[in-house]
Amino acid sequence: MFDLIKFIQPAYLFDLRPYTTTQTIKVMVIFFAILIVIGIGDKIYKETRSMEKFQAKFLDKIVSYFISLGIIGLLLTWLRYERVQILSARFWLIIWLIIAACWLYPIIKYWIKVVPEATKRSEEKKQMQKYLPNKK
Repeated sequence: MFDLIKFIQPAYLFDLRPYTTTQTIKVMVIFFAILIVIGIGDKIYKETRSMEKFQAKFLDKIVSYFISLGIIGLLLTWLRYERVQILSARFWLIIWLIIAACWLYPIIKYWIKVVPEATKRSEEKKQMQKYLPNKK
């Protein structure tokens, strides 16, 4: 069972050659592979739909987020599987998690601040286009 107190102890966290079970490796591979599949799925969704520029930019940010974190995670998992001396340490997963949180902040900020304003402008533009004559 997972014990948070044990996990945050420096001796456990900074162990350079941590013991890892095959079950842990399988879970890590599945989790990071799912991140990559989500990124690829979003990319396919973006390519098959016609959308506004701000929506496409948001999906580009999401795609790069998921695919990059998935690839880095798979690399960390492979290094742990191979038991590379310092690169398989547990603190790299903590660093990965911090990077993921810091990277997610601007994406959420874009979604909260830019997207509603751009949606409003887009709706106003559509309303204005409705009254303009069409080019023949």
